[in-house]
Amino acid sequence: MNLKSSLPYIIGGLIVAVVGALFIKMPAPLISIKAEPLFSIGPLTVTNSLFSSWIVTVVIFLFFFMATRKLEYMPGGLQNFVEMLVEGLYNLTEGVSGSQWVSKFFLVPATIFIFVVVSNLFGVFIGVPLSAVGVCESPHHGEAAAAEGGHEADTGHETEAATTERAPLGCEPGQVLVPFFRAPSADLNFTFALAFITQAMAWTFGIMALGLGGFMGKFFIFDKLRSAKGGGDIAMGLIDVFVGLLELLSEFVKIVAFSFRLFGNIFAGEVMLLVITFLVPLLIVTPLIGFEVFVGIIQAFVFYILSVAFYKVAITGHGDHDEAH
Repeated sequence: MNLKSSLPYIIGGLIVAVVGALFIKMPAPLISIKAEPLFSIGPLTVTNSLFSSWIVTVVIFLFFFMATRKLEYMPGGLQNFVEMLVEGLYNLTEGVSGSQWVSKFFLVPATIFIFVVVSNLFGVFIGVPLSAVGVCESPHHGEAAAAEGGHEADTGHETEAATTERAPLGCEPGQVLVPFFRAPSADLNFTFALAFITQAMAWTFGIMALGLGGFMGKFFIFDKLRSAKGGGDIAMGLIDVFVGLLELLSEFVKIVAFSFRLFGNIFAGEVMLLVITFLVPLLIVTPLIGFEVFVGIIQAFVFYILSVAFYKVAITGHGDHDEAH
């Protein structure tokens, strides 16, 4: 392609950039690792991620209500989509867990999968575009404490000038804009709660399948030590004990890893979109939005399939585990 033939595309790109910069300009993004509080209901502090999760819950409820209020033998439209989704997740769960446990394994991971998918899409299509819509609040940082320490007289004018420059649209100087909406998965409290629930269900299924003694016997392995007849057997027995304790530790490490995997991917994607949208016109960011939609769905699916896999491992006894390897 020569310069003459590519000239229309260059001109078109410049027009899109100029129009986007003039009419679809985003304010400087406010980036916070923790969810920002919006208001309080008695002792409950409602953050923007919690508020968004309430909206997501209502959206999911209304969607499934509309899809199933008039069930038909030959489904179509929303009912057909919901049946396809549920049947696909059920068959996938059965493929991992087997037919005996699928009815018990299916409910929690499938619910989390649907909720996380909608939450991630909500963050991309609502949270990022409306990141400039929120409430103005005084910053909860260390400036006030530093000022009280005796530096107020020296740096007061410099601080006021800096906050005036950083003040977002619609807020007074010295205030920050707290957005109403934030992807729930971009809140570590949310992902930690999901990870803890998932792991607690794995422990519950393990105890149901093996009994309390059999389940704990996967981690406290003293069989070879009890039957040891020499130094080599004792060494192997001690190795088994050490490996069992590592397995016990990994049960709690899974919660941390599970939490940060989902949180890190969604939070990083949200920050990337906010920063790039501030630097370039919104229309140019469209391919990245499609990528983040893909990432959000994949991360929800990874959370789902790992949950079912953890359940399967939990109901497998120590002897069965050795034979599988």
